[in-house]
Amino acid sequence: MRVPPGVHRADLGGGSLAVLALRDGTWQWMNEATERIWSAALSGTLPEMAERMRSEGMPGDVEEIVFDTVGRLERAGLLTDADRGSAQLPAQLPVLTTVAVPSARCGPGMRMLARVGLALALTVMRLPLRARMWLLGGLRVLPLAPPGLAASAAAAVPLIRPSWWPGRIACMEVSLATVLTIALCGRRAYWVLGARRMPSEAHAWVWTPAGAHGLSGRDADDERRPWVGVAAAPPVNSHE
Repeated sequence: MRVPPGVHRADLGGGSLAVLALRDGTWQWMNEATERIWSAALSGTLPEMAERMRSEGMPGDVEEIVFDTVGRLERAGLLTDADRGSAQLPAQLPVLTTVAVPSARCGPGMRMLARVGLALALTVMRLPLRARMWLLGGLRVLPLAPPGLAASAAAAVPLIRPSWWPGRIACMEVSLATVLTIALCGRRAYWVLGARRMPSEAHAWVWTPAGAHGLSGRDADDERRPWVGVAAAPPVNSHE
């Protein structure tokens, strides 16, 4: 069996994992036992895994538990019999610092760019998630945004959110608009989709090597259950 393209995962700590399928934008939360079964399905060692779990004292019908887990992974789009895909679990993102960057002032020019960025973001949000990630991948050719520019754009977008807009403008839209506003300045920032453990939550924010934008209020980072990046666009290099 294989993992279909567009599946991302991250270890959230405490025996919890988050998995994002770009195909339909769905999140899955799993424990270490589920991940072990997922890995065994890829390597073709499910009988050996069931025997190992039984010897470790797993209660109940271990074979049935393993069979049901594989079925759930298939229905969730995390396993497939098709040839296209990976025979290994998805690689995880490099560790992205979630230190929040202080807000900065933004002038009229940045607010005007933010209006264009938000309009673009609301248009792009109509596309499937995998298409959004693919489009943002083109930003890799731009130089990195300096900290001041990223902070100014991040401050501008919330200021120009139209009160009359009937649809959703939440973390995904605001962070995407910020990344696009920075791109209009000819610079690159990263759109990060991430999660944290128990109670399981997903969130979207903006990241540069200088830190994170969009982790404030109830979404502020918590050292007891920190936010962990699961997928980013454009892709983050390990040296950044």
